[in-house]
Formats: sequence, structure tokens, C-alpha cells
Amino acid sequence: MFKFPFTIISTSKYEEIKMALRAFDEKAKEISALLEAQRGIAGVVLGGMAEGVLAVDQLGRIIIANPAIEKMFGIIEPEIIGKTIREGIRNNEIAELIEESRKSGTSIYKEINIITPFQADFAATACPIRSHEKEIIGVVCVLHDISELKKLERYRTEFVANASHELKTPLTAIRSYVETLLDGAINDKGHNVEFLTKIEKHSINLSALIDDLLEISKLEARKELGVFARFDINQNIKRSVEMISVKARKKGVALINQCRDKEVFINGIDDHISRAITNLLDNAVNYTDPGGEVSINCVRFVDRIEVSVSDTGIGIPQEHLPRIFERFYRVDKARSRDLGGTGLGLAIVKHVANVHNGTVSVKSEEGKGSVFSVILPAA
Repeated sequence: MFKFPFTIISTSKYEEIKMALRAFDEKAKEISALLEAQRGIAGVVLGGMAEGVLAVDQLGRIIIANPAIEKMFGIIEPEIIGKTIREGIRNNEIAELIEESRKSGTSIYKEINIITPFQADFAATACPIRSHEKEIIGVVCVLHDISELKKLERYRTEFVANASHELKTPLTAIRSYVETLLDGAINDKGHNVEFLTKIEKHSINLSALIDDLLEISKLEARKELGVFARFDINQNIKRSVEMISVKARKKGVALINQCRDKEVFINGIDDHISRAITNLLDNAVNYTDPGGEVSINCVRFVDRIEVSVSDTGIGIPQEHLPRIFERFYRVDKARSRDLGGTGLGLAIVKHVANVHNGTVSVKSEEGKGSVFSVILPAA
């Protein structure tokens, strides 16, 4: 028979132990509540982040995937917890990035592109998670959507290339004519005036292009734009119609002002509004054949006004409509250059609308014409 030592604990000692256990229990509850609160805070932070956050343990199994990750990859967190990156989100680049970070013990950065559920560019950074003993116990990967930045970079590259080309074209022509004149054509009365006239034409086009580039730059930077004031936009429309009417008459295009309201007031920058209206009318006349019609109308609603320019011109193919307001974008490049356009007219219209907290849109049917509309806040 086994015998165990038996110690009698005094009442006072028992009370001490009970109090110690109670204190321990309270401390444990306090720590548990603190940990729960910290988890809640972490959840709120992760849930509110625009960046995607993925975390894996030392075996490469997913332990965290925030809502941004769910949206990026079209997955649900509970369904991928415990799975590997390749199993959960099916992306080899991210899996390799995380593995490289785990093996090297360093932060790794890489730009990646995903195709599903939608195409997007991401800046991905993977960083090791270390324990108190400095042992790597996992990896966290943060994904930042840089699709818009990449898009802007492409636009900038295209803009620089297009601007260089547009500037080079008239300069090359001017240089060619000057060289011809210097080689002896200056004394050829049958050609020297013709060459000088062409030099003048290209110089005017070059000056117009530079002016438009400066205008775009100011509008984008919103600097040196002028003073906002209250004025009647019908007066701007009237002046623009008068300005373009000579060109329309020479081409045989009817230009009609359909504005009926006597006064339509807006708060804006007078010169820029006039420039936008003139650009729309000029563009419409350029792409309307002789015998056609261009009309402008201005309608006031409760809190906004709409200026629309309609034409019976050649129209715009549907595939070109999304890009029609981009800088240097031309549907028919040869015809645009023959007409003397800089390729910046509609881009200026868009930027003027933006500066005035307005919008611009276009509806068009190939072979039937187009309608360009600018909506601005009413004064």
C-alpha cells in the first residue's frame, strides 16, 4: 500500500494561496482582454488598409489575408487560411517572392502583374517575421496597387514622344526650306516666296503648338489661371461663334447659335471658358464636310449649365471615343495635320472643364456626326 505525505495547511496559508490564485486569474483575464483588444485593433487596421497584406508561417501556410487581398484576388480569407500561396491565391510570383525573403532573411521588393480576377500592377514587398530569439517564424507580404501610377507613366512617356514628334515635324520642314533657300533658291523668284510662305505656315503651327503645351501645363498645375468671376457664358459663346464663322463660311459649313436663354451665369475664368468653346466649334467645323451643319446650344438646369456642340460631320469610330480627350490623340492623323491642328484642342477642353469642377463627354456615330457636351456648375 502506497503512502503519501500529507501536510496540513493552515487557514491563513490557504487564504494566501486562494488570493494568489484569484489575482493570477484576474491577471490572466486582463492579459486575455488586452490580447483580444490588440487583435481587434490589428483587424481594424488591416481591414482599413488599401494595401493588401498577406502573412504566412514558417511552413509557408497563409495565416493572414486582409480584405484588400480578398478583393485583389477574388478570394475569401477563411477559405485560404492554412493553404500555401500557390494553393490559396495561385500566384507564383508572390510565392517565389515570399520564399526568397524567408530564405535570405531580408526584405525583397518586386513589381508584379496579375491577370485574374482583373489585370493590375502591384508593388510587392516581402519581409521576414522574427521571434524574440530572432528566428524567422514567417513572412509578411504587402501589395500596393500601382496600376494608376503605371498608367500615368505610360501617358507621360507617350506625351514626351508625341510632343517631341510634333515639335520636330515643323522644325524639320522649316530647316529644309531654309537650307534650300541658302543653297540658292533665295534668288529664284519662282520659288523663294513659296518657300518663305511655307516657313511662315510651319512657324505659325509651331507657335500654336507651344502655346497649347503651355496652356495644358498651366491647367494641369492649376497655376496662373486667372481670377474666377461671375459672367454670362452666352457672351463667350457669341464671341466664339463670331470667331469661327469666317472659317465655317469659307468651308461652306453652316454655323448656328441655338442658345435661347438671354443670360446664363457661371463662376469661372472667362478666357479659359472662351478657349474651350472655341476649340469645340473649331474641331466640329474641321471634321464637317462642305454643306454640313455645326450648332451650339446652352441650356440651364437648376444647379448646372450644359453647353453642347453638335455637327453633321464624319463622326468618330466607337473604339476611339474613350481616348478622344487625350493629349495628341488623333483619330485620323493625316487629316488632323492637314487641318493644322495641334492635337491638344480637346485635351484643353477637358482640363478647362476639370478646373471649373465640370465634366466633358462625347456621343458620336460614324458617318452621322458628333455631340460634345460640357457641363459646368451654374452661378
